[in-house]
Amino acid sequence: MNAINTIDITRAMQAKSDQLNAEDLLGGPRTIKITGGVEREGKIRLSFEGDNGRPWVLSKTAVRILAACWGMDPSKWIGLSCTVYNDESVVYGGKEVGGIRVSHVEGIQAPRTLNLTVTRGKKKEHVIQPLLVERQSKADAWRERLLAVTQSPDMTVDQAWAKVPAGIKAELGTGLYDQLISMEKAAAAHATSDDAVLGDLNAQIAAE
Repeated sequence: MNAINTIDITRAMQAKSDQLNAEDLLGGPRTIKITGGVEREGKIRLSFEGDNGRPWVLSKTAVRILAACWGMDPSKWIGLSCTVYNDESVVYGGKEVGGIRVSHVEGIQAPRTLNLTVTRGKKKEHVIQPLLVERQSKADAWRERLLAVTQSPDMTVDQAWAKVPAGIKAELGTGLYDQLISMEKAAAAHATSDDAVLGDLNAQIAAE
């Protein structure tokens, strides 16, 4: 038995489930760092730090947002962070039941407006804010600079990567380069049109 002043109310509110639920976010938004993922029955299930074996099962809206910001390859999302929250206005079966939505993502330098399909023939505007993740080491500082380059018209990822010291590259890991290229492509598509990255997704994925 725990004394009242030691009770973790956030844990006490968690729904008994094998996945993260909107109800788990009633206490407020949560910033999570992606650590892996699998696809099961057509759904992407992302694991994250501190998930306690309860992954985040992405809605179609969340898939579209992360794809637009981080690129079309989910394996490149590992190591990136985003903030999720309970949007009580999410409708299912004609009723407002709430759902997990994304408010902030790491790696973008300015708010990004995405027009996403809600129902057939109808779209809703989602504004995604930049997420600043505190870093400590020199390698972390380089990582932040490189993430910023993916959004910059003044320098390419290849140009920036060439300037990174060999020791820092080793610490960052070779997978970061591929991740940066993926994000650079997503940013370039977005710069051409707000709906460029989302067009195929909105056309191919059934409305929620």
